[in-house]
Amino acid sequence: MIIDEKFAARTARELVPTAKVPDPDELDQLVAGLKDNALTAQDLVLDSFLLTPEHADDVRSRLAAGSVLVLDQLGWVKANAQSINGMVEPGALPAPVGPATAKGAAVELAGVLSLLSTRVLGQFDPFAVETGRLMFVAPAVLIAEEAMNVDPRDFRMWVALHEATHQVQFATAPWLREHMRTLLSRVVATPLKVSGIGGVADLFATLGRIVKGEASMVDLIRDEDMREALDEASAILSLLEGHADVVMDEVGIEVIPSVRKLRRKFEARRDAGQGGFLSNLLGLNLKLAQYRDGAKFVRAIRREVGQTGFSAIYASVRNLPTSAEIQTPRLWLDRVHG
Repeated sequence: MIIDEKFAARTARELVPTAKVPDPDELDQLVAGLKDNALTAQDLVLDSFLLTPEHADDVRSRLAAGSVLVLDQLGWVKANAQSINGMVEPGALPAPVGPATAKGAAVELAGVLSLLSTRVLGQFDPFAVETGRLMFVAPAVLIAEEAMNVDPRDFRMWVALHEATHQVQFATAPWLREHMRTLLSRVVATPLKVSGIGGVADLFATLGRIVKGEASMVDLIRDEDMREALDEASAILSLLEGHADVVMDEVGIEVIPSVRKLRRKFEARRDAGQGGFLSNLLGLNLKLAQYRDGAKFVRAIRREVGQTGFSAIYASVRNLPTSAEIQTPRLWLDRVHG
């Protein structure tokens, strides 16, 4: 364990920005509605994957084993402390993390997550538990609805479609969890080889600067193996986010009347730097252009080989696209489909 989860939660209690709390009836409706949206979205997204009946049944059983959580900001911080502990493989760090170091890392992480707690609307967490957790941050959803001036019912369903797509991606390719853990463990170990960063607590202090836009992890990495791990993780996140964008728009057009308006406003929000949790935390700068690159890759592949041909991506780790292939889909098509 590299993060003292309880200490992170206690620290975050002092740092998390105060958010408007709805009255109890409105809050109950919000929580129940987001959970219902998540289950509906899972079915809609899974249908769009066009899997074989046997494969679809396997995916449904994995989805059913997962959980859907609607959290406040403090609960989200605590959940992500758990996620980071689950994200890093045992032995990834060259030395054990002692209690004092775990507390120091918790303080720095609480600061990072508190900054993000009003930006991140939802998140699929594959790391804390093997079955995965689909999470929504209720205060952030309410803040975004008001700031963007959108229909709450449509917006909540749209957010659910995006996050449920990530849940279905990992359920379709159960090997993806361990592959991402391996890559991210290599990235987390990076600061021990970076000039000026000496330990786990320093890592999360640096991540705080990255989230604020004061530093870039890519610029800080000096080790070539770690740079390759970050580049591979970036390509996978571009794929997963781009695919989620395509699905939420294609499925959304059937069930969300204001989907085009939501897309325009959401792109503006995302381009302002309010992206996904891992993107923000790793400082990968997955701004709007890179989400679009992932979506363009998905659409280009499906034009050539259809949804069934595209699904080869989730069949094997060898079929995941590289950064170069995200930019030039023909390279992936030639490599995978010959």
